[in-house]
Amino acid sequence: MPEFIEPSLAVLAAEPPTSGEWGYEIKFDGYRMLARIDAGDVRIFTRNGHDWTARLPHLRSVLERLPVDRAWLDAEAVWFDTEGRPNFNGLQNAFDRRRTAGISLVVFDLMWLNNNDLRPWRWRERRATLTKLVADILGNEVRFSEAVDADPDAMLASACALGLEGIMGKRVDAPYRSGRTDRWIKLKCSKRQEFVIGGFSRRKGAAGGVRAVLLGVYEEGGQLRYVGHVAPRFAPRQAREFEDRLASLGRKRSPFVRAPEPEADREFHWLKPELVAEVAFLEWTPTGQLRHPSFRGRRADKPARSVTREDPRAPKRPHSSKRLPSKQ
Repeated sequence: MPEFIEPSLAVLAAEPPTSGEWGYEIKFDGYRMLARIDAGDVRIFTRNGHDWTARLPHLRSVLERLPVDRAWLDAEAVWFDTEGRPNFNGLQNAFDRRRTAGISLVVFDLMWLNNNDLRPWRWRERRATLTKLVADILGNEVRFSEAVDADPDAMLASACALGLEGIMGKRVDAPYRSGRTDRWIKLKCSKRQEFVIGGFSRRKGAAGGVRAVLLGVYEEGGQLRYVGHVAPRFAPRQAREFEDRLASLGRKRSPFVRAPEPEADREFHWLKPELVAEVAFLEWTPTGQLRHPSFRGRRADKPARSVTREDPRAPKRPHSSKRLPSKQ
């Protein structure tokens, strides 16, 4: 069994595909996690291979009850609010305050089981096996991501009305492929993605405080391009911790290939481009800047070098699309 399996990553789509047979799930707003079980030893990794088992001991305890010798599971760590909706800020607060007992693990794929590599299997077959495997441990700690038998347009509209992030579409005949694949798509309710924090601004003459963080995305040549700024939103204690973290990453020169234009009432402070923020926005301008950005939180689970501009891919045509049958 591999020491690590790189997760399968979805591409952003503008609308549901019109060819092939697809299953649809809710897109949970959380941190991607992968669980490895080997002879009773459970390890929980982030998408880029960092071991976060010690941060999630309650999930480790539940996964230890699975009747397997070896396994790899794909999942999302999610904080659910009192109304049962994923809350990304709640998830961040739980990790920041080291109070993670309320975090749930939503499992949705199974890549390995005992001596069997399930990655060549079809998605529908892997899900059927996963359903049986986790049946006896499901509860508040570990949940199963249900595939919904619904029209994807109607399902997306319902997800948006409920304040969810969107939905995921997966080809039912797709094997599990590490890295980005068009066999998995994400349909979002609003434009939202990760950005690298390359600096921050504060009012001229001020001894402290962060007025806005300066955002960028990496281009194909490896250059960090400035795309806009956004005011971070934190509780007072978290704001102090965030400012201390920014101060620890200070550098003299801008990390952007072209620095933003100076402003009369504020000064820029440059940073090593290591932190990642999640930001919602209205649209991209013709010059590649963000319009009406809104800070959603920091991403501790994604490496800065992987952050690029996300543009939706057009669906393939012209064959008719089939939905997932209600029984798999």
